[in-house]
Amino acid sequence: YCGENVCVDGVKVCDFSLDCPSGEDESKSALCDFESDSCGWYEVVQGDGFEWARGSANGVDIEYLDQTPPQDHSTNTSAGHFMFIFKRSSRLSQQALLRSPTFQQASSDCVMTFWHYNSGHSVGAAEMHLVIEDSDSITILWQTLYNQGNQWHPVTVQIGRQTRPFHISVAKLSLAVYEGVSALDDFMFHNCSLPKAAEVCPTPNHLHCIRSKACVDYFQICDLIDDCGDGTDEENCSPELMCDFEEDLCSWTQEQEEDMFDWTLIQGPTPTFNTGPWKDHTRASVDGHFLFIESSEPQKFKDTAVLISRPFLQTPRLGPESKPSCVFRFHYHMFGQHVFRLAVYMRTRNSGRGNLLWVRYGDQGNFWHRKTLQINSAHHFQILVEGTVGDDFSGDIAIDDLSFLGCQTPLSELPSKEPSTFAPITTMSTAPPHSCPSDQFVCSTTRECVSLSQVCNFTPDCSDSSDEEHCVKEYCDFEGDTLCGWYLSVPATPVPPHAFRWQTGQGESIHQGEQNHRPANDHTLGSSEGWYIFADSSNGEYGHTTDLLTAPIKITGPQCTLVFWYHMSGFTVGTLQVFIKSRAVTHEVWSQNGNQGNRWRRGEVFIGIHRNIQVGLRAKRGISYMGDIVVDDVAFVDCAPPITSDLPCGNNKFICANGHCISEDNLCDFIDHCGDGSDENHYICRGFSGRCNFEFDLCSWRQTQDDDFDWLIKPGNMHTHGTGPSTDHTLRKPSGHYLYLDGSFPQTTGHTARILGPLFHHCSKDGKMVFYVHMSGDGIGTLNVYMSTNSNHSLLLSLTGNQGNYWSRQELPISSTDNFRIMFEGKVGSNTRVHICLDDITFSSGCILSSRFETDSTPRLLPGSCPPDSLQCTNGNCFKREQKCDFTDDCGDGTDELDCGTSCSFEHGHCGWKSSLANTFSWAHGVGSIHMIRPPHDHTLKNESGHFVYLAATPVGLKGDKAHMRSSVWKESSAICKLTFWYYISEKATGIIRLFIKTENELREVWTERQMQSEWRRAEVSLKSLRNFILIFEAVRTQDVSGGAALDDLQFIDCAPPVHPGSCPAVTDFVCNNGDCIEYHLECDGKADCSDESDEIDCMNVPGACNFDMPSDLWQETCQLSQDPLDDFDWEIGYDDIWFTLSDGGGGYLYVNSGAQREGDVARFISQLEFPASVGICHLRFWFHMYGSRHMGTLKVYTVGLSGTPLLMWATCGNRGDSWHYANVILSNASPFRVIIQAEVGADQWTDIAVDDISFTRLCLVGGPVTTVPQTCHKEHFQCLYLFECIPLSWHCDGEEDCLDSSDEEMCASVVPGTIPPQTGCETGEYRCMNSSCIPALLLCDTVLDCPDGEDEYGCRKIQICDDGELVCEATADCVSYQSRCDNIVDCPPFNSDESSCYVTLSPRNVGDCVFASLLIYSSGCIRKLWKF
Repeated sequence: YCGENVCVDGVKVCDFSLDCPSGEDESKSALCDFESDSCGWYEVVQGDGFEWARGSANGVDIEYLDQTPPQDHSTNTSAGHFMFIFKRSSRLSQQALLRSPTFQQASSDCVMTFWHYNSGHSVGAAEMHLVIEDSDSITILWQTLYNQGNQWHPVTVQIGRQTRPFHISVAKLSLAVYEGVSALDDFMFHNCSLPKAAEVCPTPNHLHCIRSKACVDYFQICDLIDDCGDGTDEENCSPELMCDFEEDLCSWTQEQEEDMFDWTLIQGPTPTFNTGPWKDHTRASVDGHFLFIESSEPQKFKDTAVLISRPFLQTPRLGPESKPSCVFRFHYHMFGQHVFRLAVYMRTRNSGRGNLLWVRYGDQGNFWHRKTLQINSAHHFQILVEGTVGDDFSGDIAIDDLSFLGCQTPLSELPSKEPSTFAPITTMSTAPPHSCPSDQFVCSTTRECVSLSQVCNFTPDCSDSSDEEHCVKEYCDFEGDTLCGWYLSVPATPVPPHAFRWQTGQGESIHQGEQNHRPANDHTLGSSEGWYIFADSSNGEYGHTTDLLTAPIKITGPQCTLVFWYHMSGFTVGTLQVFIKSRAVTHEVWSQNGNQGNRWRRGEVFIGIHRNIQVGLRAKRGISYMGDIVVDDVAFVDCAPPITSDLPCGNNKFICANGHCISEDNLCDFIDHCGDGSDENHYICRGFSGRCNFEFDLCSWRQTQDDDFDWLIKPGNMHTHGTGPSTDHTLRKPSGHYLYLDGSFPQTTGHTARILGPLFHHCSKDGKMVFYVHMSGDGIGTLNVYMSTNSNHSLLLSLTGNQGNYWSRQELPISSTDNFRIMFEGKVGSNTRVHICLDDITFSSGCILSSRFETDSTPRLLPGSCPPDSLQCTNGNCFKREQKCDFTDDCGDGTDELDCGTSCSFEHGHCGWKSSLANTFSWAHGVGSIHMIRPPHDHTLKNESGHFVYLAATPVGLKGDKAHMRSSVWKESSAICKLTFWYYISEKATGIIRLFIKTENELREVWTERQMQSEWRRAEVSLKSLRNFILIFEAVRTQDVSGGAALDDLQFIDCAPPVHPGSCPAVTDFVCNNGDCIEYHLECDGKADCSDESDEIDCMNVPGACNFDMPSDLWQETCQLSQDPLDDFDWEIGYDDIWFTLSDGGGGYLYVNSGAQREGDVARFISQLEFPASVGICHLRFWFHMYGSRHMGTLKVYTVGLSGTPLLMWATCGNRGDSWHYANVILSNASPFRVIIQAEVGADQWTDIAVDDISFTRLCLVGGPVTTVPQTCHKEHFQCLYLFECIPLSWHCDGEEDCLDSSDEEMCASVVPGTIPPQTGCETGEYRCMNSSCIPALLLCDTVLDCPDGEDEYGCRKIQICDDGELVCEATADCVSYQSRCDNIVDCPPFNSDESSCYVTLSPRNVGDCVFASLLIYSSGCIRKLWKF
């Protein structure tokens, strides 16, 4: 009876749905705070003096105050009410039983919350049950044990779907020793009502229940749960698509091949306390069944159990409004301190795991959770559910009510091979359908569509930021025990307990003995309560590694930098590395090893622009437990890619070819800020002098002769651990180059090395130099930077000591009243092992070169012996500079072709072929030997006395080492020019030889060979017509230590250009009427370059061309040139005696009159025509005159793009003499541009500057591409590691060498027992196991399996019995005496085990007669005991 003459059916009372107008029928199922009454809760066993009673602290006698909380929870006052245990008797075995009202039914989402108080040393336990009436079913919902402290505690229990009347009971047992406080308050039910009846459902995707008229979501149909309340949502369902495990596994099967144990079918609670569910999900009671994994013995950490579904047909492609075609629903329970991992996979073949759809880690609370996955597959598929055991027994995981909706079952099994193509596999929640295509990401809440390329790019493109939700976060301090999108790299095999791995930790968790091994305070908070990640060296063994990876990152920005703090303290601390993983290729970009002291240090790694990468932190364990590796405060700084805006670029911005805007300060600094390389194009950077990244040589820098030793260029494969950076700054790869100072023997502390830059003119204004320095390690020494003039050296910068293990940017302003050079001076410090390193030196466009720094090897001339612009031959004749290196002996004695890289038998040297300073090894010059890897004889003389060049085999040579030998710049070759040479690559002399042609615009391979031959072989390469080119021979080492590939008898045939060539070197060349060829930009430039002057006939003037032979008021309109209104003064027309152009009416020119101006004033004129964007094809030609005092000003040419930012193309300054000079300037800009010619006044009135006969090439009107295509492989191809080459991805690790450098078969898992893994990545004296860990080579072939798979005992010769103290050499089975150990002489190649572990001092511990004394082994039988900790 509801009142007001309204009645409802009794079965609707306490069903969590309001049927009475005022809700009287649910008064006992709503919130109960016990303030007015007990809400229908009552004590069942009354009168025994031990019972539940309603009361308050103010309402009990004073003698019972110790049995009540001081305040209730609802009002937090002593007057507030609650239910508590009221004890008035001391009888044994008393029980109090609190019973709730009867509830009719509950929905599947029903939960109950309440607060409990359980305090006192003898308070005992309490237990809550769900009792289904008229049955024997009693299900545990909650337990509390013993003293929980003097406070109220919240509790949430899951009721689940109840279809029959039920009630809740709370039992308390007394064994006559009860003493304490036990109380309950604020019971409340949540989400317990079934859906209400409705005339119309809100969307077509809802089911309208037949009898209850409720509306149920589409995803709740046929899921084994009655959501309608009348069962109609579970009618007409396919039994083969559902399983509640009440009888058996239905159509699901246990994996029998690849997992370690099986899922267990169980009824009621799991056997282990405090883990696993107390009830199933279907019936939500102890009567139901479910599956679980038992984490107790005999299971071990990371053992897996896999459940496999039946096969299903491929899913159809969805339309924009269609329902999902296939849905998988399941419920899971993950409760326990050591719960590890539950994952769902989809596979399209009948073996393996397939693709990961969903995964969950760790304790998720004592609840059943629902998950819905929408399946999208272009092929037949199966679903796999995998449970993984945690590292202790409290890690049970359970699943129940697995069901499919809309999925179709085939008649056949899955194929054994993976299909050739895959549809994108997506995992979706139960959010509404969307209309996004498969190549776009669906934003979680807004259902917007964004490109998949925008997911995980450090920029939220969804308005709800869901595209960055599961990505690595820009900053992570690990507070709250979170990894912020960093993930442990999951190995292929289970990791044993106590494995060496990354984990989160705090200083307050440090136990006895760890105080000196990891920090007591984190870096973020400086507190013991702060979090960090660390690799605990008390776990694992020497050389073990653990990786922490980011989620895949789609793209990073040009300035992207990883900044972090690390702590490495301990006697035997190992190595911390940062690496970048791109598909199958991983390369290290930063490394630190050894004890760095008990303090936090900063690490920085420049990443720059990358696509589809993962960044990883790798910890490598040291030789013992003493020293953990710790990291904190990891930040990705400026990693968001640039955003293209519809707004125009502002002032001081450079417009990239792709439309991005960057600061002009970022131009030409060896960093791709644009993302398309247009800001680093060598044509764009022509106005920036003195740049050098040291990738091939020293550029315009030179070693000084008055120092103690020289700076070196770090070669591509040099080992740098502990001495220098892992990568260069330019390429950010280990193969990159940089300049370094090696202070090791014979150098000593205080020795200096100096390197001197190009000569800059004193007219340089607003100049600055930027460079990157790496100085890491205590006692590293000093770097000084000087400005050097003829009169003095001024110190600009001095850095001493450790500057941090990262490339540090340095910027210095530079200016001088005299011509100057920059000098770097490095001084060796007390630690001679560490290197001072330099890279990427750049000067601003304001720095103008005075003259070329390079020295000419041509003999010096006596004053007056040859005409100007000519050089003297050895025989006394003269030749012009343009005749040098043109394949023609103009001197008659070969002087003009000397040192060019000519035909050569190598009997008398290298004939001008030069080696690159950027290589570890050069082509060696030597003779044959039958005892060496090199050829037994030369080709010329065919005996051991004849000479050739070859790549020498050396114990320190590494696979991938390169040696380059290059010619000088050849001016031009004929159309029939050929190069012949002889080469030798025997079975012993392994290697690759390649020939390249380098021009200003390209580096092109024209010949390669790697086939092994037992004799000299002839090669012939057709060079044809070329102009201004260099030939480069490259030798590549294809195995460690090996070498020997050789060259001999190089010969150029018919290369001298004929007087009248039949064809031109370039298709763009201008052909003179007499058949000669000239470069296209010399046509119509105001001077005759063809001998018949045909290049200056019938010229078409491009707008902007002008000879200034006109009245002064007409030149701007006639020539389509304009004075700049924003400059300081204007150009003027002149007609005096220095005119240059000949014409009937007298010649005119354009000049600036410096007499009335101040120093530094500028005058500019601008082309009115806007030329289309181009790079390297548009030429400006003009004549200029700069004659006057020493204080002559500057003449510059700029292009100015749409942003208005001028880009310097050419500059000159100083007194050039009383004559006209010709200039041919290449104009480039990544956006449409105009041309500016600017004159800057010098320091006095004698600094006039004039220009004349301005013209542009016709290609300036055409434009052209502004970016080059980078050398990258398609995503379905593998990029070879040491040579740029692309092969199909399926050829990677297929057992056949497809890359020329064989790198496609490196780092591949061994499929043949006994295969020795590739020996890369470990230090000298170490052996690399199959899992990439490193062990001392001393442990090879000692009959003990030290590698996880025992490969350290593969291929061992029969063990020989050696005397005590002798070492068995693994390769030869010889005995090496203890006197030969650690004597710096290798007696046991190839792994150098006799020289292994020579710098480790170990104290013997219970090893009998075995000791390490003087670092020598006296008994090899005890090695393992000494090495295992």
